Amino acid sequence: MLFVGVILLIAAAICFFVSRSNESRLHAMNAADTYTAQMLAEIHQRITTTLGADALAEPCEVEGVIECDQPLNAPLSGTPCVAYTYTVTREYEERVTRKDAQGKQETRMEQRSETVESDEKCVSFWVRDATGRTLIAPEGAELDMVENANRWEEANRLTSPANTKGYRRIERILPVGIQVYVLGCAVDNNGQPIIGSGPRSKSLKFLISRQSERDLARSAASAARNFRYAAAGCGAVGAVLLVMGLVFG
Repeated sequence: MLFVGVILLIAAAICFFVSRSNESRLHAMNAADTYTAQMLAEIHQRITTTLGADALAEPCEVEGVIECDQPLNAPLSGTPCVAYTYTVTREYEERVTRKDAQGKQETRMEQRSETVESDEKCVSFWVRDATGRTLIAPEGAELDMVENANRWEEANRLTSPANTKGYRRIERILPVGIQVYVLGCAVDNNGQPIIGSGPRSKSLKFLISRQSERDLARSAASAARNFRYAAAGCGAVGAVLLVMGLVFG
């Protein structure tokens, strides 16, 4: 009873922090103004002309289609993209010896995996809307990428380590030509506005999502509410079980 109470209190704490994270995301989206490319260019011109380039640090959000002058080629599929992650995982069997409930040793083969290769890259790109396009610097952003390739390769018994079953290659990308929502901070970049993490990156949300602002806000509000209820429920039950465990344990 005592142990279960502690576990529930830990679960309550986790749910609380997840709820706070979603509330923070929702607040960041509500606080940022939505701009078209033309509006952002006009604000950039007005602020930098009157106050200087360093004065521009505007939390904002834009939506549009990804364009890129020099896109990356995804390593597995060759798909043009502006960001990718690529991992190779070795899956293998390992002989493990353990004691059972009666203290008797038993040996069996267990499935294991390890990452043997990983790579990630991103490049600056444009988001085009009906009024023009805005430059985006994605470094440090929370990227909503899509799994573009997932391939399994049987192990070569002559060249692979012993007990290797095979290799899993997974590629996730943010492709060119898709509609995205960007929440970040607009600053000056050599005379033009660019959206990135901003000078106050620790306090600002920076995300690039394939979902619309409305869908993201709805999802964040729902998650914040559900995890808040879960935190309250787990906390209450956990506290009761903890007290009972201390009293009757």
